Formats: sequence, C-alpha cells, structure tokens
Amino acid sequence: MSDYFIGIDLGTTHSAVYYSQSGQSQAGRIQQLAIPQFIGAGQVDSRPLLPSFVYFPHDTEFLESDLLLPWGKAHSIVGQLARELGTKSSGRLVQSAKSWLCHSRVGADENVLPVDALEEVEKISPAAVTEILLAHLVNAWKVSFPNAPITEQNVVITVPASFDPAARAITEQSAERVGLRARLIEEPLAAFYAWLSDQKNWTENLTVNEHILVVDVGGGTTDLSLIQAVEKDGALGLERVAVGRHILLGGDNMDMTLTYHLAAQLAQKGTNLEPWQITGLTQACREAKERLLSNPDIAETSVVVPSRGRSLFNNSVKATLTQADVQQLLIDGFFPQVQLGEQAHKVARSGFSTINLDYEGDPAITRHISEFLSRHDVKPSKILLNGGVFNATVIRNTLEARLQSLLGGIPLMMLTPSHLDYAVAKGATYYAKVQAEGGVKVKSGLASNYYIGVASPMPAIPGMAPPVDAICVAPFGLEEGSEEQMLPNEFSLVVGENVIFRFFQSKHNEADAVGKVVSAFALGQLNELSPLSVRLDAGHYQAGEMVRIYLTARVTELGLLLLQAHDTQSDLNWTIEFQVREV
Repeated sequence: MSDYFIGIDLGTTHSAVYYSQSGQSQAGRIQQLAIPQFIGAGQVDSRPLLPSFVYFPHDTEFLESDLLLPWGKAHSIVGQLARELGTKSSGRLVQSAKSWLCHSRVGADENVLPVDALEEVEKISPAAVTEILLAHLVNAWKVSFPNAPITEQNVVITVPASFDPAARAITEQSAERVGLRARLIEEPLAAFYAWLSDQKNWTENLTVNEHILVVDVGGGTTDLSLIQAVEKDGALGLERVAVGRHILLGGDNMDMTLTYHLAAQLAQKGTNLEPWQITGLTQACREAKERLLSNPDIAETSVVVPSRGRSLFNNSVKATLTQADVQQLLIDGFFPQVQLGEQAHKVARSGFSTINLDYEGDPAITRHISEFLSRHDVKPSKILLNGGVFNATVIRNTLEARLQSLLGGIPLMMLTPSHLDYAVAKGATYYAKVQAEGGVKVKSGLASNYYIGVASPMPAIPGMAPPVDAICVAPFGLEEGSEEQMLPNEFSLVVGENVIFRFFQSKHNEADAVGKVVSAFALGQLNELSPLSVRLDAGHYQAGEMVRIYLTARVTELGLLLLQAHDTQSDLNWTIEFQVREV
C-alpha cells in the first residue's frame, strides 16, 4: 500500500500538487506541495504554483552555476523565471503545451514548439514539454519526501473533461516516462471533489434530482460538466451525467484581448510593437487586469512595455488600461447576457493560417454554457465555479447574474469552491483517497448500453451487404473505472489491413447482459454511432488474416471504452478505443 495520495493539476497556465497521507481520514489533512523553481539567475524559491512555461536559454545566457536546482543542473528553465524571460525575447518560450496535445492537425509527438522558435532553438513536441513539466514536479516531490518515492505512491493527474483519447493517452505515456503510475480524472470532477472534501455534510446542500453545473474556466480552456443528485438505496448519491466539448477559451484569451486593445492604441499613436514586445505586453496586461479586477476603486493603471533602442532616460513604452476597458472588453465580451438555447457563433475561417492552436471562435463563455445546457435539456439549480478567472468578484457576480437570467430567474445557489487556483489538485488527491479508503463517490456510469457490430454468419446474397449483428460490450449503468468484463463467445478479427468497426447505442435505459446479441434485423431499435477505421498490427500473422480471439471490455474513468481482443493461440492482443461520452 502506498504511503501517500498525490493529486497533480497539470494546468495550461499553472501546475499544482497536493497530497495526503494514507490512513488519515480527515479531508483537512490534504496539504499542498511547495515547488522549487527559478525566480532569477541562480535564485531558487519554493512556491505553491509552478507556471507551466518552459524556456530554452542561449548557451551564453547563463553561467552553469545559475542553472542549479536542488536536484541538479537544469537544461531548460521551468516556472516563474521562464514566464518572465519569455516576455523579454521571442522564439525561446513554450506555453499552453497542454492545449497542443489534442490539436486536430498536429500530432502530440511532432516537434513544433516553440511555434516561433529561433533558428538556433531546437523544436520539441507537446508530449516532450508535458514530460518536462511532470519531471519537474516529480523532482520537487523527491526533494520534500526522499524516503517516499513518488513511483510507489497513488498518483492522480487531472486533464480537461473534453480531452480526446489521444491526448489522454499521451498524458499517461508522459507520466510513465518519468516513473509515475498515474490515473487520470477530469478537471471539473476534481473541482467538485474538492468541494466535497470541504463539506461536513454535503447532503444538506443537495436534494434528489437536482443538477449541479460545474463551470471550470482555466488559463486555456473552458470545461463544463453536469452532476446530478440521485437516490440510491434510499440514500442520496451523486452521478456525473454530461461533459462539454473541448473549448480553447480561458483567461489567456482575456489577456490577449487587452493586449491587442492596447497595441492598437499604441499603433494609432505611431508605435508599432514587435512580436517579442507583444509577449511582454501580454504579461503586463495580465498583471494590470488583476489589479483592476481586484480593486474597482482604481480608475486606471499604467502598462509598461519593454523597449530597445531608446535612450536610458526613455527605455519603455507606456499605455493606460482603464476600468471601462475591462468592463467592455472582458465583462461584456466574455460574459454577455444571452438567452437559453443560443448557440456559440461560428466564425468564417481564413483559407490560409499559420500553424497554431485551434482557438475558439466565439469568446462568449455564457453562450457556450447556453448551448451546453440546451443540448442536455437541463436547468441546474446549483453552480460550482472553478478557475483563477473567478478570483475576480466582478466576474463571479456577473456570471451568477447572467446564469440567473439565462435560467428564467429560478433560484440559484452558488456552491462555495475551494481555493480557485488549487481546487483541481486538491480534488484529485481527495478522489484518490476516496477510491482507496472509502467515502462519497461521484458515479459516472453509462447512460445506455453500447454494442459493437459483428458480421453475421450468413451465406453471401447477391446485391446485399453482409448483415451485421450488434453485441453488447458495455451495459447501461456500468461505472467508469470498473473492472474489465469478458464476453462469453469467441470471435474472428481481421489484422494487418484497414477495417471498419461499427458501434451502436441503445435507445432505452434498461441494462442488457454483456454479450447479448441484437440481430441484424433488429438494429432499428439501436442508434448507430460514428464508425471507427483502424488497421491493427498483424504481428506474426499475414496481412488480412482472420485471427481467433476472445474479447474483454472496460470503460475508463474518462469515458473511454477499451475493447481488448486476445489471441487464443498466442500472447498477442489488440486494443480498440471508443469514446462513449456524449460531449
């Protein structure tokens, strides 16, 4: 048994680590790990958050003694100093690597970062950056707990609820490369577990059939989830019933909005900023935004942009950001009043574009919430907010008012979150503890039966495609993360060539037995889902050969159906992955 439960929030903008010792039942014993990082040349300090930035210095930029961390020499700079250095020069900083893991056109293993890399800077992949960040956190643990190797602990890493299977797999593989045996949990669910950990009696706040909307606005993504209070064996239980799609929209977008607003002002006055100055201006706008949002009595604040080629007496460019700017650009722009049922706006795309992240076209977070709620036909009565954006009281109050209006004025209760910057890591730790030692769990069972298509054993008929039966592989109510189940019959599997796997979903909510057959003539009672085209490695078989196999199936904590086909004649096995969540 491990000594510690560890939760890692590998965030787009910041990363954090929480932990709890085994056997301690009190949720209050969940503690935060201080993370050593550079704050200046040769200066190391331990801080609660690790900015998720990686900087690749020039060979002559630092002395070797300047790059010594408690665990040895650093080949790249991670954290606070990395973010600061990136504001002073371009082509050496990687940020938002997490968002690149599920890029629609760029593979996570492709060497594309930094996107603006200087010729002398060797580009690396989003997966490699993820590994660098995780390795830093692993080393931070080693320094604090040298007698409790993290490789032997119960570790949970958080990911966006909307991460696709490839992004989740890359995260798990990166963790394995640095020695972690980690499970994954979605970030909004982790935030809800953090709320649970703070409650003496959570049932006092919820009643049967109530829905809780979790709105998690991070640095780079907005994640939406619905959790329902349900009756279970005469007691109140919890079930996660829906998650939103992947939305690349968050606090970083707000900072860039202010950046381009001020850059346009400066351009009108004849000052055109260089790319490296835009990066510096973004950091300055982030700090100015936080000052204005935290103190509404301040009418305006100066924003200073570093400049080159000017005299010693005038070595900077200045602009002014006002409360009116923040109200118009951030409050009205990201949290406008909308009606229930409004859909996120689609923006016409340019025929050519540079390789970068697939940013969301519509910045209105309230419109994305409206689309999500109308898709699932739910009016929640409880709201849980998470993410550093909501540290600003004005944003928190604005969203509450917008949701109140959106939902027709029904009474809303805002659930008090844990610390908005740390809740996800804290919740991941509590989740690991509950899974191992017991406690209230949020069920994430399947909302219907899932089937895979199997060619029927019938003679060929002219003009008719071979009929396909549907075999139940994951029944209604199957809890995500449960043990794998074996289907009762043997099958044949084609290897070494492209084949199509067809998936189906029941229209009712009555559980079928694993292995139940729905004949080809009765497929009308099922909904057919998107097919999956896969080429499975032939191993020692010939391409196109049919192999005798038996099937096992399980659903991961993140809603991924894993079908494993096991060769009956050897140790070979093949995995087919399918996402069973409606997003």
